[in-house]
Amino acid sequence: MSHATTDQLDETFILTKAEIRFYRAVAVIFIAFVLIEVLLRAAFNLFPAGIRAELSIVRRVPWLVHPMVPPAPGTIYGYPYSHVPYQVDRVTQFRVAPDLENHEVYWGDAYFHVNTVRVWEGHIAGFRSKPIGYPLNVMVFGDESTFCWTEFDDCWVTQFAERYGTWFNAGVPGTGTTGQFGLIEQIAPPTKPRLVVWAWYANDLRDSYRHDVSKSGTAPFYYYLPLVNPSPKPSGASAMFMSVRLIERALGLNNDPAYEMVNVGNRSIRIPSTSRPHPFSLSWAANRYGLYRAQELFDKARQFVRETFGAELLIVLIPSKEEAYAKALSARFGQDYIDSISAARRELIAYLESKGHRYIDALPALQAAVERGESVYYSVAEYLDPSGNRVLAQLVGEYIDRENLLSTP
Repeated sequence: MSHATTDQLDETFILTKAEIRFYRAVAVIFIAFVLIEVLLRAAFNLFPAGIRAELSIVRRVPWLVHPMVPPAPGTIYGYPYSHVPYQVDRVTQFRVAPDLENHEVYWGDAYFHVNTVRVWEGHIAGFRSKPIGYPLNVMVFGDESTFCWTEFDDCWVTQFAERYGTWFNAGVPGTGTTGQFGLIEQIAPPTKPRLVVWAWYANDLRDSYRHDVSKSGTAPFYYYLPLVNPSPKPSGASAMFMSVRLIERALGLNNDPAYEMVNVGNRSIRIPSTSRPHPFSLSWAANRYGLYRAQELFDKARQFVRETFGAELLIVLIPSKEEAYAKALSARFGQDYIDSISAARRELIAYLESKGHRYIDALPALQAAVERGESVYYSVAEYLDPSGNRVLAQLVGEYIDRENLLSTP
């Protein structure tokens, strides 16, 4: 090769000052981006629960599919519920994986740990309870509001039941009254609790409908709203990079359009969009079906526990976040909005009264707590926070003592 040709090649690879500055800037930006991603992952546990919930579903390593918080062992239910240890069960609708130890759950602004025990050796499901003891005084059934979206010691079941010695929390997330009654039939007779407490929350309406459809296919088909999704699934760059996910959060790009944040007093709460009927409204045929099933099964359960093992049934009605904050929300959206949400609970109260059931309506106590300045519900998640659990625990315990439901035989 001639000297002229060599000189031409050398000149080809000589960078101008502008090009050098450009490539240096690119290198600095790339290194800074990598450092930010590393630091965000290292500081993950230091963020507030709401931000951790957003970041928990981002990949731990960008080029791998594993999220920051792995699914619960044995979980077969899909996103975003992999953080919650659901497993599908034909009889009880869902069950929780057994033998979990310190499993982390991120859900909106709720964050807690889950340990599970079996009701007896060899039982297929796990329950978020202390080990069962005999003779058993209290067994509690319900959905995630009974399972509790708090740490174990903050759960209303733990707080009220501890005073009665032997107890067991059989709350299962994702279940409606149909699945819960299936569990009552399965585990209550062998354990023979003196008192069965059955908690109802309004999303049990649609869950009961779903269960009947999936179990037998005989229930009429209705259109129904999708399950609540507090953190829409990320895709593209936001699935791989925490910084991108946070930018999208700041710009509101990953907000679910079916929900909105509303200022109430000194805080904001997340509620379903008012552009369509509320998910708990009886304008949804699936909810009307679920209400009918709840009435039917409450009657059946009372007869079942009395005749099978001589227990009493106490029903606890847990209102929605919107009902607890009705005073502020009705001023903005009108009383008809609140009435549409509370219709199912009010119809249940009328029905339980007419049938002579023992029941507790938790709404007045929770509304009073809101008036005192307590948060009661999470801002984003739709469930009772630790303060709301304290109120409910006190309410249930006082009722049991006042009615002598667990007095010495």
